Amino acid sequence: MPSSRDFPAKSFAGDVAEIDIAGVLAIVRKQIASLDLDLSGLTVVVGATTGHQAVTATVAALANASRVVALTRISSRHPSFAATAHATLAFAKHAKVAERVEVTNRIDSRKWQDVDIVTYSLQVGPISRSLIELLPSHAVVSLMAEPWELRPGVVDFDACDEAGIKVAAPNLSHPAIDLLPEFARLCCILLGDAGVDQRAARIAIVSDTPCAPSLEHTLREGGARVSVFSHPVLLTDDAWDVIVVAMRPSDKPPMDINSLGRIAQNSRQALLVQFSGGIDRSAASYFGLRIWPPKRPTSGQLGLPLDVLGPAPMVRRLTGGLKAAEAAYRGAELGGDSVGFLVKAESATVGRERA
Repeated sequence: MPSSRDFPAKSFAGDVAEIDIAGVLAIVRKQIASLDLDLSGLTVVVGATTGHQAVTATVAALANASRVVALTRISSRHPSFAATAHATLAFAKHAKVAERVEVTNRIDSRKWQDVDIVTYSLQVGPISRSLIELLPSHAVVSLMAEPWELRPGVVDFDACDEAGIKVAAPNLSHPAIDLLPEFARLCCILLGDAGVDQRAARIAIVSDTPCAPSLEHTLREGGARVSVFSHPVLLTDDAWDVIVVAMRPSDKPPMDINSLGRIAQNSRQALLVQFSGGIDRSAASYFGLRIWPPKRPTSGQLGLPLDVLGPAPMVRRLTGGLKAAEAAYRGAELGGDSVGFLVKAESATVGRERA
């Protein structure tokens, strides 16, 4: 499998003209073969977007999906229909599968009955009860992420359970996906962007996610002195140089005014680095605390997009998410060390259910 280092960060761009389409598709084909991804005869709904994620529709088509519908969302916070359509179809045309890819901003309510796999993305979601009620009972919802990565409410798990619709998630620790070390690399880049010299820096990681061990290991390898805390209330009163916030998305971020007040009292000089999860930035400003990145990441998004590492990690995520959905659709055994797992309503807030 090609390393993400094969494609440098400069290949990240919203403009598809700046992306090495042939190189990305070479990775896609190898990854499809590695996972034996086979969507033959299926209708798949994905998001239409820009950047490396625009390859999603082409991944499904190259895996022999009979029809791929790429939904776009038009708003002030999202690219235009023309931009997303161009980026999505550029990959499909290069791969010679454009005849099976349709870019649209809506699907007629009756047409949802023909859908076999719905992938969650910002363009498709939220996957609400009203949408789930339109799907056939055999359909599968693919989260395209582990549940701990998603904002609360983006998928109505209760409605899926009631309708008998399976919800599948990729296993990010599976060797063919292996994203946790990539998240750690991304965090190191974010620290570098903030001007942090990791050598001998005193770094606290506040994390309730599976990323914590990888973050700790990678930062220690860089020479940092690292301690990990699962919640801000457990953060000790040391004079930290950097506090990395790597929490799950939530409606009420644990890094709230009380936690930030304690930090201001004991580690006012510390730089808060928002890798994932929320920070009450108004409270941080009140206490005079510094935060990186300066611009608040979109809720549920990382401090840096995964695209920064080049196409390989994103392709592994996309193919892994589709493979988990395919396995669920065909009734294959999921869980354990397999490529994915099923998510039920009662386990969604915890993270996973291994079937």
